Amino acid sequence: MNEETLRPRAVNLDIALAVSAAVGVTAGVILSINMDESALVSLSGVPQKLALAASGGWLRIFISSFAGAGLLLLAAFLMGFCALAQPAELLLTAFRGLGLGVCVRGVYLGDGVFKSLAAFLPYAVLSTGVLVLGAKEAFRLSMRYLSLSVTAENRLGIKNEIRDYAVKFLILAVLLAVFAMGDALLAKLLCGA
Repeated sequence: MNEETLRPRAVNLDIALAVSAAVGVTAGVILSINMDESALVSLSGVPQKLALAASGGWLRIFISSFAGAGLLLLAAFLMGFCALAQPAELLLTAFRGLGLGVCVRGVYLGDGVFKSLAAFLPYAVLSTGVLVLGAKEAFRLSMRYLSLSVTAENRLGIKNEIRDYAVKFLILAVLLAVFAMGDALLAKLLCGA
C-alpha cells in the first residue's frame, strides 16, 4: 500500500478555527438560557444600534463595530509572535463565537426579529470570517516561531515572513473597517434615516 494512504491526515486549520467559532456560538446560546431576557436583548446591541442609526449616529456605529472586532484582530496579531499561542488562537475564535451566541439569542428575543437579524447578522458573520483568517495567519507564524525554537534552523527568512504577516493583518484591518462602514450604512438604511 501507498504510505500516503496509511498516514493520518492533519486537521485542516480552517476547519478547526471554524469549528472553534461554532462551538463558541453553541456554548454562548446554552450559557444564555438562564439569563434575563431584557439583559440579553440589551447585550445584543441591536436596539442601541438602530436607535443610533435613527438619530444619525452612524459614525458611532462604525467606531463601535470596528473597535469590538478590531481588538480581537489585534489580539490575534500579537499572538502570532508567541511560539506557544496556538491553543489561545483557537480559544480566541471560540470566545468570539461565545459572544455571538449570547447576542444571537438576544436578537431573537427582541422586537422585530427580521429587522434585528438584518442589522446584526451580516457584520457578525463577516467580521468573524476576518477574525478566523487573522487567527489562521497568527497560527502559522506561531508554528514558525515554535519550529525555530526547537531546531537549529536558519532564521534569516523570518524578517520577510514578519513583513508579509504585518501586511496581511493590515489588509484584514482595512477589510474589517470596510465591513464596519457597511454595518453602519445598513443600520442607517434599516431605520430609513
